[in-house]
Amino acid sequence: MIKNKIMINLFFLAMLVGMALRPALSAQEETNYSVTAEEAFKHANANMISFIAADAPGFENWTGASVDPKPVELYDINGQKLFYQFSVYKEKKLTGVIDICADETLGPSLYDIVFDPEPYKAAEAMKKSIEIAKSEYSDGEIKSTNLVVYSYPSVGAMTVVKDKTTGVEHRIFVDAYSLNEVKGKAATETEPGI
Repeated sequence: MIKNKIMINLFFLAMLVGMALRPALSAQEETNYSVTAEEAFKHANANMISFIAADAPGFENWTGASVDPKPVELYDINGQKLFYQFSVYKEKKLTGVIDICADETLGPSLYDIVFDPEPYKAAEAMKKSIEIAKSEYSDGEIKSTNLVVYSYPSVGAMTVVKDKTTGVEHRIFVDAYSLNEVKGKAATETEPGI
């Protein structure tokens, strides 16, 4: 019962912080509802400070922690920026990550907070994704390589390569934790596909 009350209070606290910061987002010059990395950083900091000040469960060890102002940008598999993922450090040790939505239409700015996350291998996954694309489509042109949330909450590298002969685009996925290639699946009536 107490845990449920705490979680409800945390939810309302996050909503209040999001509502307080919403006017700052609305004041941006952009018309496509995108959130800048600078605004997302403000949201990450404000949420962290609010949770620490409220003595929220899990945040006991975050006093004195700081949010890295340089986020990892995570995209969806269609190429739209989905989240800014900020690392939280205390005494040079990664203690958590905060995901802030990169699009106002996704709802409240705070999407997720993870305590003691397992770091993924972003650079290695991106490199392997490119290598596979070059190997499988040697006559193709690499259009892009990004970190994506390919099947929530799974994160990986996605390389889009365009066949120069046919013009068909292919996507190569490599999981950012295991560095294994993830075969894409077409969407069906019951499965979203990747």
